[in-house]
Amino acid sequence: TEALRGEGAVLRDRHGRAFAKDFHPDGELAPRDIVARGVFNENQKVDEGNNVFLDITHRDADWLRGRFPSIDAHLKKRGLDITKDHLPITPAAHYTCGGVTTDLEGCTNVIGLFSAGEAARTGLHGGNRLASTSLLEGLVFGGSIADYLGRPEQGGLVREIIREYLNDTEYATEKINEWRSKTKSKDIRNGSGIYKERASEMLKKLKRIMWDHVGVVRTPIGLTHAANEIAEIKEEACDLFEKYACAETVGIRDASFAGEAVAQAALTNRVSAGAHCIVLEGPDSDKVEEGLCSSDESSDVGEIGGFLRLR
Repeated sequence: TEALRGEGAVLRDRHGRAFAKDFHPDGELAPRDIVARGVFNENQKVDEGNNVFLDITHRDADWLRGRFPSIDAHLKKRGLDITKDHLPITPAAHYTCGGVTTDLEGCTNVIGLFSAGEAARTGLHGGNRLASTSLLEGLVFGGSIADYLGRPEQGGLVREIIREYLNDTEYATEKINEWRSKTKSKDIRNGSGIYKERASEMLKKLKRIMWDHVGVVRTPIGLTHAANEIAEIKEEACDLFEKYACAETVGIRDASFAGEAVAQAALTNRVSAGAHCIVLEGPDSDKVEEGLCSSDESSDVGEIGGFLRLR
């Protein structure tokens, strides 16, 4: 957690060596995308187990437990002591960075659809999601949408358009009845466990593909492989949903669409910036530093990029 590093926690490898200054002069307090890649790189140095740990044992034990009660409780359940142990860590998803593009009033390019908070791409974030900007995203843009819809001219127009769509229910009713007739099939009901189990297996596979090829560090080859694999998963997921609609089949269907969109977007963007780090192969490999240097931390990120390319 960023909070522990902010209070002085040190990144160490399995031998106890502090390595954060290897990838950035600010060490543990470097921008979050650089820390994530530094941790990722260090973990890549071992074939099995974890090679990165967070150490805050130098701080007072009582103060630690009082300052981080939730983390302390979480660790105790797993047999770890925040006051004595080096804590194994790995990069993980925090919040989304980017989403549905909006204007300053939360409007999207779909009539009647507004977006605020983590789901929106307002331009407040850059290549990195900024700490505490979620308050600005949610409060300011949430309020902006409310103000917009509260005005008679804008809000009235939106309500009128939506009302027209909702009144035209003949087609929607037909599709709903068609779906209900499918899910009432006795054979499908009896085999629901099979569909749920298969959907869960596919979701695990999708998560592994996203972590391996669309994660902290990306390559064109890996992203191409991921896009192809996810396309196959999406096709089967849609088929599963048609046969039996439930939380599991809906989940893998939606996740496959989202995963494919992220993989395709990452593959198209060959310039590394912030949380998007792509390492080019072949004759384009020397361009990795140039791309990585497009972020605010240009020289430091370039070093990370060069290390990754050599790997």
